[in-house]
Amino acid sequence: MFHVYHSNQLDVLKILAAAVIKHDPLDDPFASEMVLVQSPGMAQWLQMELAQTFGIAANIEFPLPASFIWEMFVRVLPDIPVESAFSKASMGWKLMHRLPVMLEQEEFTSLRHYLHDDGDKRKLFQLSARVADLFDQYLVYRADWLNSWERGETIEGLGEAQRWQAALWRDLVSYTQALGQPEWHRANLYSRFIQTLGQAKSTPENLPKRVFICGISALPPVYLQALQALGRHIDIHLLFTNPCRDYWGDIQDYAFLAKLQSRQRRRHGADESRGLFRDAEQAPALFNDAGEQQLTNPLLASWGKLGRDNLFLLSQMDSNDDIDAFVDVEPDNLLHCMQHDLLNLQDNAVIGLNAAELAHSDQKRCLDPADRSIAVQVCHSAQREVEVLQDHLLAMMEADPTLKARDIIVMVADIDAYAPFIQAVFANAPADRYLPFAISDRRASQAHPAIVAFLHLLALPDSRFVSEDVLALLDVPALASHFAIDESGLRLLRRWVSESGVRWGLDDASVEALSLPVTGQHTWRFGLQRMLLGYAMESHNGDWEGILPYDESGGLAGELAGHLAELLSRLNHWRQRLAEPRPLAAWLPLCRELLNAFFSPDAETEAALLLVEEQWQQLIEYGMDARFEEAIPVALLRDDLRSRLDQQRISQRFLAGQINFCTLMPMRSIPFQLVCLLGMNDGVYPRTLAPLGFDLMQQQSRKGDRSRRDDDRYLFLEAMISAQRQLYISYIGRAIQDNTERYPSVLVTELLEYIGQSFYLDGDGHLELDESAERVRMHLQHLHSRMPFAAENFKPAARLQSFAREWLPAAQGMGQPQPDFVQPLEAPVTDALTLEALLRFWRHPVRAWFHQRLGVSFWLEEDELPDSEPFALDNLERYQINAQLLNALVEGEDTQRLYTYHRAAGNLPYGAFGELFWQAQRDEMQEVAAEVVTQRSDGESWEVNLQLEQVSLTGWLTQVQGDGLLRWRPGVLNMNDGLLLWLEHLVYCALGGTGSSRMFGRQQSRWCFLAVPQQEAIAALNEYVAGYLAGMRQPLMLLNRSGGAWLTASYDKKSQQLLTDEATQLKARNRLLTAWSGNYQVEGEGSDPYLQRLCRVLDVPQLQQITEAAQRWYLPVLAAHQDDE
Repeated sequence: MFHVYHSNQLDVLKILAAAVIKHDPLDDPFASEMVLVQSPGMAQWLQMELAQTFGIAANIEFPLPASFIWEMFVRVLPDIPVESAFSKASMGWKLMHRLPVMLEQEEFTSLRHYLHDDGDKRKLFQLSARVADLFDQYLVYRADWLNSWERGETIEGLGEAQRWQAALWRDLVSYTQALGQPEWHRANLYSRFIQTLGQAKSTPENLPKRVFICGISALPPVYLQALQALGRHIDIHLLFTNPCRDYWGDIQDYAFLAKLQSRQRRRHGADESRGLFRDAEQAPALFNDAGEQQLTNPLLASWGKLGRDNLFLLSQMDSNDDIDAFVDVEPDNLLHCMQHDLLNLQDNAVIGLNAAELAHSDQKRCLDPADRSIAVQVCHSAQREVEVLQDHLLAMMEADPTLKARDIIVMVADIDAYAPFIQAVFANAPADRYLPFAISDRRASQAHPAIVAFLHLLALPDSRFVSEDVLALLDVPALASHFAIDESGLRLLRRWVSESGVRWGLDDASVEALSLPVTGQHTWRFGLQRMLLGYAMESHNGDWEGILPYDESGGLAGELAGHLAELLSRLNHWRQRLAEPRPLAAWLPLCRELLNAFFSPDAETEAALLLVEEQWQQLIEYGMDARFEEAIPVALLRDDLRSRLDQQRISQRFLAGQINFCTLMPMRSIPFQLVCLLGMNDGVYPRTLAPLGFDLMQQQSRKGDRSRRDDDRYLFLEAMISAQRQLYISYIGRAIQDNTERYPSVLVTELLEYIGQSFYLDGDGHLELDESAERVRMHLQHLHSRMPFAAENFKPAARLQSFAREWLPAAQGMGQPQPDFVQPLEAPVTDALTLEALLRFWRHPVRAWFHQRLGVSFWLEEDELPDSEPFALDNLERYQINAQLLNALVEGEDTQRLYTYHRAAGNLPYGAFGELFWQAQRDEMQEVAAEVVTQRSDGESWEVNLQLEQVSLTGWLTQVQGDGLLRWRPGVLNMNDGLLLWLEHLVYCALGGTGSSRMFGRQQSRWCFLAVPQQEAIAALNEYVAGYLAGMRQPLMLLNRSGGAWLTASYDKKSQQLLTDEATQLKARNRLLTAWSGNYQVEGEGSDPYLQRLCRVLDVPQLQQITEAAQRWYLPVLAAHQDDE
């Protein structure tokens, strides 16, 4: 008999199943009870509930419907294999073999362009998998099409794609027979199975005594037909979670309606029955001409298509024993009112059809302001959603100590997107507010870093071996420990890799394999040779075979380079092994070998890698069963493995006695006290999947066809029905960047609209309908603060107070307001100052204040390693090379030795580009050197010992020539260079020097100062020493580029005056701001890390400080400069 139990509560259905098992035990004590479920989560819940009822739940099997029906095929029909030769994976491999042959036929013209330029067969593999997906879908939902195609018939009304799909299906069947595999598949077995059972005089052997079907919202039509056929011989108990006690499906025709009108449901536990319609006589008025029921409840109409189709299909089965086990819902709060409306197919929305009805709201139901059984939280980010949820759960548990963690389920559209935030908030909570939680349904590919690392290893043949990618492998503990590299070793390696010039490429062969020019440098082999050479010799000894030793890797640290060498050697070995196409049989053992070569796993990692190995073996065995014997590249296996791991969900922690975080999946209609739905945003939920290309089902849809969007709508309905105490909905309603509005899912909008049209808040009965509806919506929705430390989260009157004690001081404003960063310090007590310290201060006064007074320096370490060769050097690298080059030219040394040094270190662009760069720099430096050499003579060092007003200045003035000071720089001279030369010139003159001071730079830039009388020089030095002492108390905003740009634009050379007219000052101010901000070519001075600590944005007082400092300290330099022009 086929029994269908209808109930709005899964708990009741579970009790009914337990009663059947208890009162009618199986004859054979060793036989298993069969319970069909749609997900492992439902199986776990049923097992736990039955164990609670019986004390133990043993010998119960929970197969999925598809595998159970195939097992029934095997038991009832002769010669049926345990596994179909037409499984999705098997068909994919067979199509790989057959598609290239079939493409020659005329019907396949439209497919040929898909496979252009497919040397590695990747496109063929993807196309085969896509077509196998289609055929797998047809086997369940369009079995009649496949049977017709096998007979050479075509289906009317289908598009052009039918021609090649029909031909390909016939060829697939023929090829399967040619392989000697059974020709049976689901499409040709359903009718045979149903016919065999229909004609059987007695019950076939090996059938179970009974089967329960629990928590499955919808079954494909052919599954129902097969189960109905089984129901003629055994008991089938279909436990259907039905949200509505009346018939709410569609009808085929009016004859079908007449049959429904006469049908009765037997009331469970009572000697009475009930019709399918509340008023059978009025039933015809419920349906339109197409047979679709005009459902009165708008939520059921919008969200219930999946259940409506399933109800229609069930009602087509004649020999059902329908049992009514609905439980009345007392409409005592908002959630229960919603469930009550669904149960009784009621629409309590008041729309208002005339002015009198629109004018007041008291015809609606009154909503208690304290009723929070449906709560909608609006947040600014996913992390904030999880933080608000944590506070909500803590508040509920505080209010009701009987509420347990296992009574709560939290569902999201994609658990992988929320898992990091859940871990951050729940895993890091202190002990006094820690809530036990478990995250299920994570993709296997995301579940463990070792799996990600394994997939990267499979991609070795296509890898560029970028430095960052290779070091990322060592972030996986199981892999790093295999090569004896710990966390501190990895940090050191990152620095070595950067400084030794490694960019990408394992060695020259791997670069050549990518059809790129071989440089001999910037590869891992080059960097490793530099490290190992550094262990044996030092760089000042010169290069060895064109490679310069890297000094840092000497001594005991050299062992680390050895471990890196072992890793790189193994990567190179496996790159070559994996690059060779092989037959499937040859690929089979390589997975285990690869795992052994790279991983030393702990127990957790071992389990993850075991899953990888199982999936690898499965996908290869399917191909071998399909007799696919061609050699294939590893890329195909990698793609298939990644796809399998993405589809594999890890759900073993579901219902583990903790708060369950999981993905919204079918058949999660398990009852919970508190059901929470996060991330309910427009465009995110309901989820949409693009239909399979060439899918003919889209052209002729039928009842029972599945759609991800319809599934998600029904899941939302099931979530609302399964919530017993509260339905908690959360979405991102504001952008965290600019607070602009974001919109909720259409399902949340529909729910709020229905509630608004059905209820008014106490005291709002006199308001217009729309106004009272808006007030209800505002009451249900709560916009939370952007940050967890907002004061509103801790106020006693707040709707949801935060439990995060660590944010309380910030919320209360208990801390002291941040004073201005710059606070004047006490003047340093000093009576002596070295010339070197004075010059170092004036080179960058702000940096000197941080270094010398605060004792801090800002070292900006690059987060990411460079991934390309030095095609062009940056400004700092060019300056350093030019400084060495210019000194060599001035001293008359051979520059070729310097060129060889930098070439061996990999500092120059490759080949001719490096030579051209070197030649260009040499020519440019030659101009500066020529000018310096003509004015250079023997120099000496003068001791400095000047007693100034506030300090005595000591030190040495170096390279003093008979005619004065001569200095040179490898760059274009700027205002700071002039200031430093001016200071040295003043010291020179204060010591009695009578010559001139000169400095030469690139692009014919120069500074020149004539002798200054001794007393004037000492007076000027006193000024600059006073500036030094003031700059030691608080930062002196003397900015080389910005202040210099302003002064240059304001200074008139002819009159040697500072122009203060409005036009000149506007132009000068613009120059200053441009120098501060920079442009797309040049970085602005404002990005200097020391200046950023003082002011990220220039305001008027700071602009004034910059111009005043420039006028005071740079203007004397400009005035003293002797310009030849």
